[in-house]
Amino acid sequence: QPLFAKEGDDTFIQKSSSSGTDGIRTSVYKHSESNMHVVVCRVPSPIYTLNIYVPTAVTDDKGLPHTLEHLIFCGSKRYPARGYVDLLAAHNFSIGTNAWTTNDHTCYTLDTTSEDAVANVLPVFLDQVLNPLLREDQFVTEVYHYDVAGKEQGVVFSEMVARENTEYGISYYNLGKLMFNPKAAYANYSGGKTRDIANLTNQEIIDYHRKYYDANNITVVLTGAFSDEFEDKYVQTIPADIVQSHGCDSREPMDCSPPEGGVAPYETHRFPSADTDSGSIYFGWRGPQHEDTELNIALEILIEYLSGTPSSPLSLRFVERASPLANSISAHMRDSITRMIQVTFSGVPFTHQKLADHPGNGSDDEAHDEARDEDTEDPDISHLFEERYFEDLLVAEFKRIADTQFDGDSHALENAAKRLIDGLASDIEKSPGKTLHYLLYPDIVASHFSSGSFGKFQVGSRAKQFDMIAELGKKPVEFWLELLKKWFIDRAACHVAMIPDAELGPKLEAERKQIEKANEAKIVDKEAHAKYIKEAIEANKVNVPDEMKHAMPMPDPTKAGILPHTQSLVVLDNDIGPVSAVQTINVDSRFVEAQIQIPIGDISEDMRAYLTLFQDLLFKTDVVLPAGVIIDNDKEPLKSEKRIPYADFDSRLSDLVTSHFACVGQNSEKFSCKWLDNLFVVEFLTPYSNYPLALRWVVKGLLFADFTTDRILTCSQNLLTSIAELKREVDDVLYTVETHFTDTSPEGKPLSNRRHMSFLEQEGVLKGIIDKTKAGKADEVVAKLREIQNTLLRATGGFMALSLPFSEDPNTYIDTLAREWNMCFERYTQPAIATDAPVVKRHPFPINYGSRFPTLTKPLLVHVPVQSLQASMSLFSIKLDLPDRPTGKRSFDDELKDLISNDFFALIMLVELLGRIDGPLDNAVRGKGYAYGAFIYTSQWSEKLVLGIQRASDIAKAVLAINQVIADIHDNWDSYISDTDVSLALSIVQYENTLVQSTPTTMLDQSISNSINGFKDATEYNTWKSVHLAAVTKNDMRRVFEKYVSRFADKDYPLFRLLVTPSDTEVPAELGPFEMKTLEEISATYKTDY
Repeated sequence: QPLFAKEGDDTFIQKSSSSGTDGIRTSVYKHSESNMHVVVCRVPSPIYTLNIYVPTAVTDDKGLPHTLEHLIFCGSKRYPARGYVDLLAAHNFSIGTNAWTTNDHTCYTLDTTSEDAVANVLPVFLDQVLNPLLREDQFVTEVYHYDVAGKEQGVVFSEMVARENTEYGISYYNLGKLMFNPKAAYANYSGGKTRDIANLTNQEIIDYHRKYYDANNITVVLTGAFSDEFEDKYVQTIPADIVQSHGCDSREPMDCSPPEGGVAPYETHRFPSADTDSGSIYFGWRGPQHEDTELNIALEILIEYLSGTPSSPLSLRFVERASPLANSISAHMRDSITRMIQVTFSGVPFTHQKLADHPGNGSDDEAHDEARDEDTEDPDISHLFEERYFEDLLVAEFKRIADTQFDGDSHALENAAKRLIDGLASDIEKSPGKTLHYLLYPDIVASHFSSGSFGKFQVGSRAKQFDMIAELGKKPVEFWLELLKKWFIDRAACHVAMIPDAELGPKLEAERKQIEKANEAKIVDKEAHAKYIKEAIEANKVNVPDEMKHAMPMPDPTKAGILPHTQSLVVLDNDIGPVSAVQTINVDSRFVEAQIQIPIGDISEDMRAYLTLFQDLLFKTDVVLPAGVIIDNDKEPLKSEKRIPYADFDSRLSDLVTSHFACVGQNSEKFSCKWLDNLFVVEFLTPYSNYPLALRWVVKGLLFADFTTDRILTCSQNLLTSIAELKREVDDVLYTVETHFTDTSPEGKPLSNRRHMSFLEQEGVLKGIIDKTKAGKADEVVAKLREIQNTLLRATGGFMALSLPFSEDPNTYIDTLAREWNMCFERYTQPAIATDAPVVKRHPFPINYGSRFPTLTKPLLVHVPVQSLQASMSLFSIKLDLPDRPTGKRSFDDELKDLISNDFFALIMLVELLGRIDGPLDNAVRGKGYAYGAFIYTSQWSEKLVLGIQRASDIAKAVLAINQVIADIHDNWDSYISDTDVSLALSIVQYENTLVQSTPTTMLDQSISNSINGFKDATEYNTWKSVHLAAVTKNDMRRVFEKYVSRFADKDYPLFRLLVTPSDTEVPAELGPFEMKTLEEISATYKTDY
């Protein structure tokens, strides 16, 4: 009898609105003796995913499923060595395993590059999940302990210290408690409250595992381009004893009823924040049951209409206004047995009004009496945090929408449905495995815990969702009015208001120190206590025997591939505006992704300070079209000038494109740039049939944007509020401060665009812009924005990058660009920029970028305490001077033959070994419970090597542990790096190389990177990389270790060290002479009056 039997016919999950039976073939297999299921989704992707789902109900705030998730990776009965499963995964073209825990399930994950790799890891991973060791010593390091000084440590504890008191963590938890009774999983804290974790026992975790972790309860979901023989060859051959059920069935309908006494309407809670000018407000409505798929999808369409674009009704009412009542809106339906509709308003102005006493206020202290030191004419702002005030505004807007029948637009919901269709199809192309898992896991959980699906395993309730969305989009206005009325107007919302509190962070730190004193007082014998912890750490070290390493199966590397594509580069005889060349890739897709990349390296200092506002404002302001241009689908050009209000412009563009943005550099955020800040990027993604019209609107937005006073004020105020939110996040503070100290410019040269974009400068710049605008000097701001626009439009040496379906001819798209650009630019009226320099035609590739790392003569050590933080992070960086690409001085073949990038790729491989999951660096801090983890990476663009520590509960001990392990690697190299590890590093790098060439979007990004670095195509890039990697030896890695990595442990080496910590953290002298600097002190070094 086969171990697994196929259940029913295959299901075809639609991947687009026209996929039909060409959908994703999904097969379901059931274990012969239990209810374990294996689901195989065949999707044509170079990346294969493995997810093991365990339905786990959260019944209290102890964090039982979360702590168990961590302990699962510490070894199993068949494979007891800690680190074995991750080492096996790394040998099988992966960066390792991972997991997540939510309120109703835990999921264990693996991404890799072949079905053989999935097959090699699957039985081992299942044994880790079903048969873990769960030893007491593992609990000590991975979950919780305190040292002889009473300081609390443990990986889970460190993680939750960082998360528990954040604005999001507090609101998410309390909104669930308002909406569900205490027995429902959604009313409890899945990660675990730190005070409850401190009182948790290992036996409780063992008992929790016995209740939920049985083969009878789990489901394995696999996605990838699996062969037809995969199930018979690999699934049926899983060792039977690993997946043998012990008779435990945790299936039980969950009581998801409201709290006793009905749904509580309103609570306020405080969160730590140095800046107290803005908070957030969360609304939640109890939604339909999971099984009502059509109704849930209809609500998702309605939510897309209400909040999905900058021109949506809620955005216009609350965000895009002269005095914003929030800086952003997020609305979605949270997955749960009874769905939760959630609408979040972030960046809500808090005016320190006195709040009425309320049982949910979360603090005994009254709010400040003084009004916000800000001029405002909006009467609502001073009342937003009063009980139900914001809710009344929100319901009034819902009623206005109903009264006007969606502002008189009979196609509004149909257009929202189309946007949802295009967005989902795009998600499947960009991340097929992840998107499929999000489609399938709610069904898996429902079959376990929902009374509507109880005992009936099925996946694919949304297999035909494209058809369902399209049909719902055709519903009459009356259907949508009834939906709006029933779910948003007539139904009371739960309401959680999050109030910033500058005193709460230090108060929590003081409480933690008191706990440490109490813990220390409990210790009867400190020597015995220290010995107990030391023995636990030693017992829980990563220690995979050499014979097991050598016996690890590895798949055939030739079976791993990249996304099939063709590539071309067209150098234009005549530039199209700033575009001198067009790079295209053709792939299997129904979308076109277009990027116009314009050089901005030579712009003036004054303009650089305004780039952040410009990129945010560009497609969010009015557009004034001159006579003679064609608008939309019109056949004839305009006879006179026409102003298009920004809301109309955004509405039309949003209907044509799936996404669009304008930004400085590649993959950038509002106040940061990951790489190449000397380029300005305009990007859009659209169904290929929409490309001509989408391009027409994008070009008009770029050329004819009119920077109006009201839009400048609105965007500036919203950006300023966003800065307050960024300063509450340790990661954002860390990388912003690191950029400040390591991104330098030569004397006499302006600061980089990246530095000017930093919130350290922009906070003052934006305040100045707001002041100027309110003082009637908006024309000065407009002049700067127009100067940037004019510089972009008259630049040379830029390029366009296009990702097209296989069927499309690149020349057609180039011709469309030329036609649209030339028609508009002929009518562009801004005068050319005066210059004596001759206009020189520049080829855009390659782009040379040099290191901006400062020349240090001694260590630069900086400690930044931040009032709002509860956990610490560190970042250390040193300059690299390694060639990583062809120089162009000799032929490609000659430079490749000489392996000119040998040291660079040796460092890449070494970094992968040291920084991998359960690798030496991670184990140094995580294995001892000092921090959540450690990382190391090379930054190709900024030419530096970076080492960091994440979410540390004891940053001093974490740093010392890192220094110690680096010194130990130096002294005992062969104990850490073996010849087998060279193959291991190659396997990890191969996975990452496949990952960045696995989807249309990543393939386009990689092709851009290839061209910028002087490679003619992906084949040349992959050849350069593979030949260099194959040549790397253990001795090469040791050489770069000594030259670079070992420097991190050298206290006298001139490198940059940064600590970002809670405000009262003391840095011991043994870490070095750190100079304390506040964010305010660093910001004061910037000029802001531009």
